[in-house]
Amino acid sequence: MDRDVVGPDELRGLSPSARRAMASAEREARQLGHDRIGTEHVLLGLLTNDSDTSRQLADAGVTLAATRNKVSEAVGQHAVAATGISVRGALPRTARAGRALGRAARFAHAEGSDVVDSGHLLWGVLDVEGTAGQVLRGLGVDVDSLRVQLETPEADGDTRTSRDHVPAGVRAAECPSCSVALEETLTYRIVTATAASGSVRDAVLFSCGSCGRVLGVAPA
Repeated sequence: MDRDVVGPDELRGLSPSARRAMASAEREARQLGHDRIGTEHVLLGLLTNDSDTSRQLADAGVTLAATRNKVSEAVGQHAVAATGISVRGALPRTARAGRALGRAARFAHAEGSDVVDSGHLLWGVLDVEGTAGQVLRGLGVDVDSLRVQLETPEADGDTRTSRDHVPAGVRAAECPSCSVALEETLTYRIVTATAASGSVRDAVLFSCGSCGRVLGVAPA
């Protein structure tokens, strides 16, 4: 199967709310006259899937109508609207949208979960810095703050980090810069790293959730 197509097998690991978001993303793309699913359409899907993530976006001041307008401004019209030719089957996804899904799965697995939920999906969308990020910034959203909320452990025990995955050198009791307890604030995110040989691969960047100091990097 074409790797740029979002097929049923690729959605198998998604939670029900994340599945709803991806289904809505395709509907939004078609309604806007776009011929592929980008991070901006996934963002629209997340706004409509009635989940904690949709409510988190609403709390950040993100509305569906304003986001649709910004997406139309940012993307314009693609082949569907320009030619009137309908795309049969599932719409293809952009490279960034594909990477966002991959990052979402990595974030979920790093937490020990086999299921990608809506929070992981938004986290992946923000992490690849695609059109969705541009749209959110255009709406006045502090994207970095929103990402920190997704990375930071929640009071109910839903952790965004697992110390089993932390390199030994990062397992200090306190941050050397601000002295906060890393047991409570250590965060991580997937980044793209270039080795001295020129090869490119994903890596896990560990940092202090309080002051932002980078504490270490490990293979993803």
